[in-house]
Amino acid sequence: MIRRGSTIKSRRQAARGVRGNSGDLEPRGTGHGARGRVSLLLAPCVVLLCLAGATFVAPITASAQSPDIAGAPVPFGDAASLGGAPAQTAAPVVGIAATPDGQGYWIVAADGGVFTVGDAGYFGSMGGKPLDEPIVGMAATPDGQGYWLVAADGGVFSFGDAGYFGSMGGSPLAEPVVGIASTRDGQGYWEVAADGGIFTYGDAGYFGSMGGKPLAQPVEGMAATPDGQGYWMVGADGGVFTFGDANFEGSASGQSTASVVGISSTSDGGGYWLAAENGGVFTYGDAPFSGSMGGQTLADPVVAMAATPDNGGYWLLPSQSPREVLETSPLSLGDSGPGVLALQQQLTALGYWVGTPNGDFGDSTQQAVYAVQKAAGISRSGVAGPSTYAALAEGVVPHPRSTSGYVIEIDLEDDLLMFVNNGHLEYTLNTSTGGGYTYTDEGVTSVADTPTGNFEIYRQVDGMVVDSLGELWMPKFFTGGFAIHGDTYVPPEPVSHGCARVSNEAIEWIWSANLAPIGTAVWVY
Repeated sequence: MIRRGSTIKSRRQAARGVRGNSGDLEPRGTGHGARGRVSLLLAPCVVLLCLAGATFVAPITASAQSPDIAGAPVPFGDAASLGGAPAQTAAPVVGIAATPDGQGYWIVAADGGVFTVGDAGYFGSMGGKPLDEPIVGMAATPDGQGYWLVAADGGVFSFGDAGYFGSMGGSPLAEPVVGIASTRDGQGYWEVAADGGIFTYGDAGYFGSMGGKPLAQPVEGMAATPDGQGYWMVGADGGVFTFGDANFEGSASGQSTASVVGISSTSDGGGYWLAAENGGVFTYGDAPFSGSMGGQTLADPVVAMAATPDNGGYWLLPSQSPREVLETSPLSLGDSGPGVLALQQQLTALGYWVGTPNGDFGDSTQQAVYAVQKAAGISRSGVAGPSTYAALAEGVVPHPRSTSGYVIEIDLEDDLLMFVNNGHLEYTLNTSTGGGYTYTDEGVTSVADTPTGNFEIYRQVDGMVVDSLGELWMPKFFTGGFAIHGDTYVPPEPVSHGCARVSNEAIEWIWSANLAPIGTAVWVY
């Protein structure tokens, strides 16, 4: 059974953990001249080669093509074929964790949605909830009755019997967090960042890190030893770094033609698997090779892997690359190009008005980004970064209150202006309403509030209106001297004397599209 939920039983706090910049231990194993077995294809026929002390399994041909369907784990060895996430998810899947008996697994998406397959229990998710940054991974509790989700900013969300022990959420990071691993008893966890920094919580011990050290490629994931007294990190180039009682058994540095995206250890800690985004699998120590997707063309790259508890198999998880989610270049005022055009098209598809999408990030696009950030409950920066892309991928829009008729709604809590037709949201604009401050005009002291209630457009001026409080461009008055009007300054917070400001471009569009004729209902709440 597959479910996606949004019940939260988690907390997200500032860090109380430790970040290691060097530690007492030096990292072991950069992958050069490492001993190990490199397995790239699902191929029963192989040729054994020996090169510089390294043993390869070199594939000849693949006996079968494994389907790479985003969100559907591909099983190898004794890993059961159980199904995957729904065909259409709000955000790309980014992680997988197996149940203790290997008869199920959890899949997590970048928006925090959790999908349960087989005997994996559902204990809640962040699906449909605002996130500052996308989810990048998950870890299950040892008894399978809970799990943690970790976001790129280090925020940790706990569900079921997974305890919350702290996080990096709200604290500055040199590089984003990329993974999480649980301790043996589930009373702690480690977070690992792309620069190799380690953050420890609960009973998780600190044994060293790559933080502050030069890396050829960013760290992509980590795995803990069975006794919790050490851990491995893996870089995108396949380099493996070991700390504590984690043994170095080899690495894929210089051997993989594709970025390595994850690492899983054997149940006794005597070996590990590495998975590459092209579906290649590299095995070291006592980790057996059970097949791979290497050598076939993948429409959906592999982003994570999970091993069965008896070491007899593993799953590879295809998806849109989490690197694309994390490293989509932030876009801001003044930018231009195909990325801006795609952003404008996404905003337009959800009803956030940008004018005609043209690939130039101007004021109208910034206003639309403000609007979606308000609707999503994320930072109102006006910069389209990972959290904004995740909100767009989720299809986040505000929820109007009216159910019949044509109504302009002004939501004072989120400072959004909506055009609603019979309960259907047609367009959304950023607005700046009354700032709540005290001001004096012509000897009268007033509070800058926007009146609430049901009104209608009763007067309009096709041009500039100047009064003692300032300029109103093309105002449409809905009660007294309060109007929806254009302005050159429409920040993502309430600053007006009480009117509902929109950008000059937006009010001109409202006039040209006849969206607010005389008599139009206006509901302010």
